[in-house]
Amino acid sequence: MAEERAFSELKRLCCSGLDGPELLGRVVERLQLAVPFDAYCASTADPASGLVTRSLAGEMGGAEEAALFFERLYFEYDLEQLRAMARERRAVALLSESTDGRPERSQRYRELLGPLGLAHEARTVFAAGGYLWGSMDLIRARGTPDFSAREAAFLRRLAPHLAVGLRSAALRARAPAGQPAAGVPGVLALDGRGSVVRHTPAAERLLRELEDLRPDWRGWEGLPPAVRMVVCALRRALVSGGGDDAGCPCVRARGRSGRWLTLYASLTEPAGGHPGETVVVIETSKPEEVAWMSVAAYGLTPREEEIAGLVARGLSTRQISRTLFISEHTVQNHLRGVFEKVGVHSRRELVKRLFFEGLYPSLFG
Repeated sequence: MAEERAFSELKRLCCSGLDGPELLGRVVERLQLAVPFDAYCASTADPASGLVTRSLAGEMGGAEEAALFFERLYFEYDLEQLRAMARERRAVALLSESTDGRPERSQRYRELLGPLGLAHEARTVFAAGGYLWGSMDLIRARGTPDFSAREAAFLRRLAPHLAVGLRSAALRARAPAGQPAAGVPGVLALDGRGSVVRHTPAAERLLRELEDLRPDWRGWEGLPPAVRMVVCALRRALVSGGGDDAGCPCVRARGRSGRWLTLYASLTEPAGGHPGETVVVIETSKPEEVAWMSVAAYGLTPREEEIAGLVARGLSTRQISRTLFISEHTVQNHLRGVFEKVGVHSRRELVKRLFFEGLYPSLFG
């Protein structure tokens, strides 16, 4: 009964309209009663890239461990596992199971958990609509029992509800009335150590949309996770010599004003005896960059997404029928499903809700 009460409370939280980081924080706080742990880390993610946008952690070390995570482990170990779990619809992974009871086989254990005196880990991914919206790691100290099958089952039950909560949080934010429209992009210039050497006023303003800035925010360790993620992605791309677009990675994150922000990173050429600098550009996301996120967040099927896109282009039912080689009756059935999921009653409302309201919320009060 206690377990069911805890589950009901957590499920209620997932439907309470909290933003992503606050939802994760309150879930972690209450989860301690149902699935005890000694340390944790949780994050929201850009569903397009899987990169961390906001993060919170407890008892996971200090600046050295954070640097290890952001600069190496996330890209060498975590990111691919998270993507694979989302792809395979595998919500929970225990470290003991993935290593056949030999945690030392895990790079994450060898370099991060073990040195901190931690031994057991339960990783949960929050995927909905085929996209990764966030993740959470619950960790126990050496000498304590591993996570049980029952506890893993509890996390597995919770995962889809938290995934929907995080997905919905991407749509619920609305800018305050009178919020100005998008202005000029912000620019940060970072030296080889990752410290901000120059920045525009717009950059600081846009960073404050992501989260409260620490007093030492101009240093590498004080930068918001989204900035560190995109810079580290650039470094990895340059080292690996990826594809044609690997030199300018980006990450998208929802600002507290309700707007989506896109962060790009690039490397300048050395000049005048000075080494190149890492340049991060922050700007309000263009509609075409994030419209698909809004569509994905409503849980539309691939066919419904396709029809919604054609409606946005102004095609009639007959034109959609001919384009997709399906009957007009089938088009109308799919469209009714889209209206119901998005919560609208007309094509005009649909286009406004999917492609404008969530992108430039200040335009709609």
